[in-house]
Amino acid sequence: MTQAKLTDNLFKHLTTSLALVLAVAGFTQVAHATYAIPANRAITWAGNAGVQGDIPVRSTVYTTLKPSGGDDAAAIKTALANCPAGQVVQLGAGTFNVSSPIMVKSNVTLRGNGMGSTIIKGMTGMSGNTVAGIGARPSVGAGIGLTGGLSKGSTTITTATAHGWTPGTVILIDQLNNGSDDPPVTNVGNNGSCTWCGRASGTRSLGQTAKVIAVPSPTTATLEIPLYWSYDPSLSPQAVKLGGMTTMAGIEKLTVDNSLSGGSAQKSSGTLVLLGSSNCWVQDTEVIGAYEAILLVNYGAYRNTIRGNKLHEGFPTTAGDGTASFATSRAYGINAQMYSSANLFENNQIYHLSTGLITAGPFSGNVFAYNYITSLYLNVLNFNPYAISFHGSHAFMNLIEGNYIDSRVASDFVWGTKSHNTFFRNKIALAPNRTSGAWDVDLQYQSRYYNVIGNVLGRSTESLYTLEAMNAATSAIYRLGYNGDGDNSASGNDINVGNTAVRHGNWDTYSNAVTWNRTDDQTLPQSLYLTAKPVWWGGLQWPCIGPDVSPKYPTAPGAGKGTPWANGTVKVVSSPYLSSIK
Repeated sequence: MTQAKLTDNLFKHLTTSLALVLAVAGFTQVAHATYAIPANRAITWAGNAGVQGDIPVRSTVYTTLKPSGGDDAAAIKTALANCPAGQVVQLGAGTFNVSSPIMVKSNVTLRGNGMGSTIIKGMTGMSGNTVAGIGARPSVGAGIGLTGGLSKGSTTITTATAHGWTPGTVILIDQLNNGSDDPPVTNVGNNGSCTWCGRASGTRSLGQTAKVIAVPSPTTATLEIPLYWSYDPSLSPQAVKLGGMTTMAGIEKLTVDNSLSGGSAQKSSGTLVLLGSSNCWVQDTEVIGAYEAILLVNYGAYRNTIRGNKLHEGFPTTAGDGTASFATSRAYGINAQMYSSANLFENNQIYHLSTGLITAGPFSGNVFAYNYITSLYLNVLNFNPYAISFHGSHAFMNLIEGNYIDSRVASDFVWGTKSHNTFFRNKIALAPNRTSGAWDVDLQYQSRYYNVIGNVLGRSTESLYTLEAMNAATSAIYRLGYNGDGDNSASGNDINVGNTAVRHGNWDTYSNAVTWNRTDDQTLPQSLYLTAKPVWWGGLQWPCIGPDVSPKYPTAPGAGKGTPWANGTVKVVSSPYLSSIK
């Protein structure tokens, strides 16, 4: 019997054996306090992700446009340019053909008549890499050394020289990588160096975006959200100003269609983009067509909300009928890169793509919650793609909560390290027709200090609880520490991935039971970022997923309007999990 199997069998019987010992000794079970993630492994997500105060409801319409039947790009751009702050450019029903990207400026909302009713459609051969979006790549100032206030939780930082910031300035905070640290931080992985994973060609890949709210002195600044990390003075921590940020802009209630306009020009871009955006939003919007990404979030995106959207279809495709492979393996739903912090990705439906969420570059303090990810495809039809992939270095302190996922979640070692991310109350089960890459939670080499808590895992076909070797033919609830060498042994794998992970209160199909840590509290919080059931939730049970609710996840959720996992009214995937928002 292999070491992995021996370990697996011992683990499987641990909870039962402990219960028998306690019963014989005459102990009785006592009530437990609500479990809390240790403070050094998490941050305060409540109130610190998404548009501050939530998405505003703007009622004043500056102008209403109707489609011309020709190229509508100039008319939409003129209306957006002239729209007063706090008002709406309303697009009526119909298809607005555009020959160049439609970008929304600060303090303006672009609103349609509903998904599938109002369509912005890129024309064949259009210029630019996107169809629509918010913002532009900001300017990046010179690095200013940080000398104080560097501990995790600090809200006041000190600079070595006068910084020149004012209240409202958005800054990047980072430090040099250290591959020998605990956890290790490096932008070098199985595919080489990720030069785009942070400043200085990726050598500063651990960091965050922050907003200055007060300037007590020329060399101090007060931050809106406490620091996520204790920055090390020996690793040259710095801050740089982001100039030209777009703020309080929104896209609502329309469809963005890239089925004609893409091709090679779309590589390394997105059909819809948020660039250098702060407190902006995309809500109740359908986006069709990824030549690389449906939605690109990049360059210091801070406190944006992406809610109630439907993101689908990778191009080019073969049959595209839900059974055939998509010809591209890089059709991402949400591609989040380069200092994306404190963003909220909530209640979106993502399907017919190769990946739901993929990250590269510093990605920190974000919340990805209550999204429905299904029907993902790669060129290899039997392989389980990543529903969520922490991909490029160094993602940390992110929360993945309440998602309904029909594939695997992963933290890979392709472009370096990641740490301190939390999976809480997710339903994660591989698609039934996929037999290769059959690992529900796949935490690879140097992915340290992960929290996997209160999830419902598996599809009843796993042959192991924890897989320590590669062997793609062996299915398991967890694959931990894989180093990417491609062999079928555990040689060279990272045992500290498992040693530093907290796995607590998860129900899985292999054990057919909940596995708890022996000493931790066994009452789970309802949410790690919400204080109550959200107003958009509808009639589903709350919380909807977990070992402590019945059923453990919705078997036919989202049957009516106003419930989560909205699909709009266009191109409905056959699934009982979808709701309808009009």
